[in-house]
Amino acid sequence: MRFARPDDGGRFAGNVSRTPSGSDNDSSLSFVQRVRRKALELRVSRAIRPALSGLGACWVSLAISGTAAADGDIRASYAIAFAGLPFANATLDLAVRGSVYTARVTYRTAGPTRLLSDAAGVATSDGAYKGGRLTPAVFNLDHRNGRRRQKVALGMADGVVRTMTVDPPLVLTSDQPPIEAKHLSAIADPLSALIISAVRGEGKTESGACDRTLSILDGLRRYDVRLEPQATGSTTQKGFSGPTTICRVVLKPLAGLIGGGRETNSGVANAGVSQIDVTFGRINVLDLHIPMSLQARTQYGAVSVTLTEFADGDQKPGTPR
Repeated sequence: MRFARPDDGGRFAGNVSRTPSGSDNDSSLSFVQRVRRKALELRVSRAIRPALSGLGACWVSLAISGTAAADGDIRASYAIAFAGLPFANATLDLAVRGSVYTARVTYRTAGPTRLLSDAAGVATSDGAYKGGRLTPAVFNLDHRNGRRRQKVALGMADGVVRTMTVDPPLVLTSDQPPIEAKHLSAIADPLSALIISAVRGEGKTESGACDRTLSILDGLRRYDVRLEPQATGSTTQKGFSGPTTICRVVLKPLAGLIGGGRETNSGVANAGVSQIDVTFGRINVLDLHIPMSLQARTQYGAVSVTLTEFADGDQKPGTPR
């Protein structure tokens, strides 16, 4: 469903349905098995969602003035774990050609999690690259989980959403505020946000890049993220070697699918998550920072994201390894 214009009250008509969401029927499972499966899916989802939202959010492109970096390609692969068990794998591909960039993230559940939820998806972002800044024009998400599928398409100009399509429409509870016109300006999508510019502005240092608040919209939810500098260092791992910066992530949900219950829908920062830390590594080929790892402590268990492979230069995004 497409909704490009708000109604008189500032809300996007037709984008929200407040009826109970449908269940994922599977004739091969008994009623008790389906109930147990849904309960476990909900518990894992509530633990993983805030941490990964924080990861996507802190990957936001920063508007730091400077000279554009040279053309190049980056590929980074990650392993995601929940409570010490494999949860999913993800790969980031980025290509910069002159004043244009294209980025893609693919992901899929892994390990025993796939027995409960065989989820997979791809997110893409295309736009302009100028002065060390990614300015997205198009963002697309295609997420699949069993028979269920969620698609999002955003059309943007200078940080303002001009068109937004969510299919199927959002299903919100009474305590989840809808996404409105006020949520659509001065935002970044979570994929163009994967990369932080390492080009220094006047008076800025690498650790200072974390000292800011970011406004994120992915079509399903709107949230703010504050990045607080913690430490700097260096590392050599999985094909990467270079300086690192650690940021503390403070996540504040604002609208849309922002939690699994009233305690996480209240707009309280980091509700349900006691701490999120992300380590960024500086990539010299494009003068950028990308995530190296994430550690989060939630009320349901620990979430970790670790780098498993990194390459830059000749390896083109989307080509098989």
